[in-house]
Formats: sequence, C-alpha cells, structure tokens
Amino acid sequence: MRRALVGVLLCLGLLAGCNAEPTYQGVSVVTYNYTPWDMTSVRIADAFGGVAGSGMIRSGGGEGSVSCCYTLKGTDFTVKWKGGDADLMRKHMFDGKFDEVIFAKETTVHLPSQDAPPGDGPVILELHIYPDEHMELALSRQLLGQVRIPIPDTTRWLYEHHRKELAGYEDIHELRYVLAKVAKQAWVRYRIEEAEDMRAYMYLYFVVASDFNKDAEIAALLNDGGRKPGEFWRRVAGIPESTLARIKASGAPAGDKNV
Repeated sequence: MRRALVGVLLCLGLLAGCNAEPTYQGVSVVTYNYTPWDMTSVRIADAFGGVAGSGMIRSGGGEGSVSCCYTLKGTDFTVKWKGGDADLMRKHMFDGKFDEVIFAKETTVHLPSQDAPPGDGPVILELHIYPDEHMELALSRQLLGQVRIPIPDTTRWLYEHHRKELAGYEDIHELRYVLAKVAKQAWVRYRIEEAEDMRAYMYLYFVVASDFNKDAEIAALLNDGGRKPGEFWRRVAGIPESTLARIKASGAPAGDKNV
C-alpha cells in the first residue's frame, strides 16, 4: 500500500512526475562561480513562474553558500545574472559609476528529468557557471565536495606553500582574484580542472614564469588531447630544477596581474 502511494505521489509531480513536468520541491540552491567575475546576483527561473536565487558570489566561490527553500518545475530554466570585475566594482563603489561596470546576462540551462539523489539530506540544486560562462545544473544531497574547478583550494595551497614568491600580492584575496582569471585561461585553453593539475599550472604561472606555456615541452603536454587527469601534475613534478630555472630566466615575470 505504501509503495503504491509513493508511486502515485511521484506521478502527481511531487518530484519527477510520470508524464508531467518534474517538480522539485523545497530545494536549496548553491551556485558555483568558476568565472573571474564577482556576481552580485543570480536568478534561476522556470517556465511556470518559479524562481530561485543567490546573492553575492565572489569569483571562484560558491561552495557552502546555500539559499533555501524553493520549488522549481520543468527541465528548462533561464538564468539571469549580474556581475563585474572586482577591481572595477571596488573602484567605482561610491563615485556614481558602479552600475556602469556591472553587466547583466541571461542564459538558458537544461536539466533532464530525474529523481532526487538517494539519501536523507535536503535536495540541493547545483548551478555550475564555467569560465566560458556556459552553465550546467545538477542535483545532489552534498553541501561540500561538489566543486568542479578548485579555485579557492588552489589559492589557499599556493599562498601557504609559496608565499615568499608572492611578494607582489598584498594578501590572499588579491591572489584569488588574479588566480581566477588565470584559471579561466587554463580551463578554456587546456581544460585544466583536476586539483593537482591546477596546482601545477598555478605553480608555474605564479612562481616560475607567466608565459611558461611557451616552453616547447610544457606546451606539448598542455595541448595533448589524450592527457589524463593528474598527468600534468606528475610531469611538472618531474621537471629538473635546471629546466625550471631556464624557463624562469628567459620567461616573463611570474605572477603577472594583467591576465
């Protein structure tokens, strides 16, 4: 009897109706921002009047920042988002030009009809905004550990292990803003996203030379379409100190902020 009732409720659309549009009730929303932009607002709307939203999300951020509780329906959603370059936003915060440096964009995103993930925790709708600004939606019950491009973790690692080489950076926050811009290049050009590969890429950029990718051996590895996750890190770890010194001596200054 109970199983039959559950089946009837699902078909009525309380989660993912049989032939009806799926409905996700009481979901929390987490927006993962992998772009170099600070976002002042993110709004997810379905085709039936349902709306969910997030407030300020810094570049490279979003994990753990939950907004709750929403009901959304369907498989196709419109995302409207506003944001801008953090440096420009701070510069024009009080001079009346703030709105001029804020952009407003709109994107459509598809989420295939599906049941909620198994488990007892609240259902979380994840919105992942990639460096090239395409977006993907996913359902989970995990608040942490869902980051796909580890920008904050890489920033913390770099600042902890190589702070002496980062003398040109005022603090870890300035480093994160620049690192997010470098991460956009790393992802768009080479699809660097695995955690150790990202550390290797940022080590080379911020410690060795900003144009390290001009080195023939490194360039060949970065452009290898068959490169496996973690392989870039392993290869970089094996580069002799003499080679790194040569790249550093002949390359552009490490950690260039004009990305």
